[in-house]
Order: sequence, then C-alpha cells, then structure tokens
Amino acid sequence: MRAHIISLWLLYQNIQYNDVNRLSKKVVLVTGSGRGFGRAIAIAYASEGAKVVSVARSINELKDAEKAMKNVGGDVLTLTADLSVDDGIQHVHDKTMEEFGGLDVLVNNAATNSWLTIEDMTLESWDHIISVNLRAPFALTMAFLHSMKERGAGNIINITSRSAESTNLAQLAYCPSKYGLEGLTQSLALELKEYNIAVNSLNVASPPGLRLKPTALTLMEAEKVPNSVRALYADDNSMVRHFRDAWVFLALQDGSGITGQRLLTKNLAEVLKNEGEEAAKNLYQGKRILSVYTPIDWPEMVRYQTPEGGFKEKWFS
Repeated sequence: MRAHIISLWLLYQNIQYNDVNRLSKKVVLVTGSGRGFGRAIAIAYASEGAKVVSVARSINELKDAEKAMKNVGGDVLTLTADLSVDDGIQHVHDKTMEEFGGLDVLVNNAATNSWLTIEDMTLESWDHIISVNLRAPFALTMAFLHSMKERGAGNIINITSRSAESTNLAQLAYCPSKYGLEGLTQSLALELKEYNIAVNSLNVASPPGLRLKPTALTLMEAEKVPNSVRALYADDNSMVRHFRDAWVFLALQDGSGITGQRLLTKNLAEVLKNEGEEAAKNLYQGKRILSVYTPIDWPEMVRYQTPEGGFKEKWFS
C-alpha cells in the first residue's frame, strides 16, 4: 500500500513538472549539475521539455542527476569535463554540437573553493578556483557564441552568490571570482545585446525553512550527515516546486528582454507568483545594474567554513 502511494506521488510530481513544456526544443547546458543548485536547475529545465547538457566532474553524481532528469521526461546528454582546462571546454562544445547541433541557453553554475586562509593558500589553488569560477564561464561563452548568433538569439545565466557583495574568511579566490563574474555579466550584456543574446547573473536560494547542501559536500558524504542536519537540506522536489517558474522565465529571455541584471531567485519567484510576468518585465527589462559600495559595521565575529566541511570562528577585538 505504501509503495502504491509513493508511486502515485511520483506520478503526480511528474505531471506537475511536465504540464507546460515551456522550454520545448531549447538546448540548455548546465555546468556543475551533478549536485546542489545546478542539479535542481537542470531537473527543472528537463521537466519543461528542454534538451539538457549536464556537465560536471563526478560521473556517479552525473548519472544520479541524469536519472532524476529522465524521471521527469528529460532528454539528457551527460558529459564529464574539467572546465578549468581548454580541453574540457572544447570537449563540452564538440559533444553538444554533435548531439544537438547548437545551444540556446548556457547556465554557468560550476564553482569551487578551497576554504583556505592565506597562511595555507597556494597560487595553484588560486589559479584553479579562478579558472573554474570565472575563466570557464567566459571560455564557454566564447565557444558557443557562434551557435547563438546563428540561431538569432541566446541566453547566458551566470550563477552568483552573496560573496559578490561581501566576502568572508577563506574566500581569497572565491570572492574575487564572484565579483569578477558580475563584471563579466555586465560586460557581456553590453556586447551581446546586438546579437539578441541576454546575459544575467542569478543568485542561489533555497525554499523557506530549508538551506542548500554545502557545495563541497558530495551526495555520498551528505548521506553520512546526521539526520537532524540533513532534514534541513533542500531536496530536488522542493527546489523545483519553489523556483521552476523563475528559472524558466529567465531562460526564456533574449537580448530584447531582460539582460544585464543581477537577479535574486527568491525575489524573482515572488514577483512572478504574486504579480505575474508583466510585473517582472516592468521591474527588470530595459535596466542595467550600478554597483554601489556601502560602508557597513566591522563584525565582532566571523564564522567561516574549513576544508573539512566544519566551521571556525574568528573574533575581532
């Protein structure tokens, strides 16, 4: 009886996910889609009829994500690649073009951090973080620009975070990479508008009362987390239910729509839910972003993550 109820629930979820297919015929590439925020976006896009190119380094996590996307009717091309090197970028480009003949939406979600403070940080670690978090989005944009221009439209979504607003300890390369990604977004929005290509940044988010699983935590490691902590992590279904409309709305923009914006997933989702698409367009379309640096109080204490996944505190006298 319990198995029957679960099957009916899964069927209901699939119906909920596949009732519109707003991204039918769209080819969407999502980097870092094996886990976390990128995985949820990829599942949401697959549920809306998109052909999804799913890219990450861990084949086990990619296969698990592929299964989730196929469960909602998705057409998935799974690719393992190291985006910090040119061969990885070229591999993703060539396989995507071979399988689908082009690309409509590029979601630059893959990111990494060493969680090291300056006493332990190395130039090699710095270079790797910058290569994944900032160089790869630019390299992928360059690689697929010809395809978007040929299609007469395109969409680039750069996934950002609060670290592009203010930093924390153990983010010596991560924070600059996110600040840089915001600058890249603005620069590309200006240069690519004439080709009808939208370029926006999108902040990560989790549903009310839940939080994102730490990015560095693999799916296997997450299973070992105490149940009391794991219960607070947002799962795929909760992420898709809360944010699918916002993610799809953004993926459907082109150079004549919303471009050059820094968008917050929660804010965009709330506007769409409470006021509708026209309100969202009125709020964001035809506008750019001006970065404003505001003095804030120096903290008494900063809590930051360690490479082992734990946390430390640093107090300032």
